[in-house]
Amino acid sequence: MELFSNILIPLIILYIVFYGRIKKIDIYDSFTKGAFEGLKSAFSITPYIIGIFLAIGIFKTGKGIEILEFIFMPIAKLMSIPKELIGLIMIKPLSGSGALGMYSELVGRVGIDTLIEKMGATIVGASETIFYTMAVYYGSLKIKNTGHTLPCAMLSHIAGVIASVFICYVLFV
Repeated sequence: MELFSNILIPLIILYIVFYGRIKKIDIYDSFTKGAFEGLKSAFSITPYIIGIFLAIGIFKTGKGIEILEFIFMPIAKLMSIPKELIGLIMIKPLSGSGALGMYSELVGRVGIDTLIEKMGATIVGASETIFYTMAVYYGSLKIKNTGHTLPCAMLSHIAGVIASVFICYVLFV
């Protein structure tokens, strides 16, 4: 398998070069134009990404997670969601790396192979970084009116969290 992996990428590159030659496409020119467009896109979304990471940093250092845990604890209790997961549930729509950091912190608190750890892992895998994704896609296209995207994405996040908790209760209890 390792040999196959090492050979696959050069074969793909050779295929692209030969396909370009057959279709009479200037491969180098196409590559440089594509790279330039990619850099323009990266620069255009940079302010949105910086804004998200700045907001996350302020939120975490300003005890925003603790406040949200206090606010959402009654709802979580009603849905049998352990309180240890509330911070993870709140940060995942904002940042994937922030969610992984919170998950790592959760593992340190509750231990590996516990029900809460399995729920946390399932939540991390079953949900999306909504605000980051919206910032990248809408920011690169300069779309200001997001329409129903955010409410629908948040609803899918909530559904993923509920399903993750329920499935873990069914499989591991």
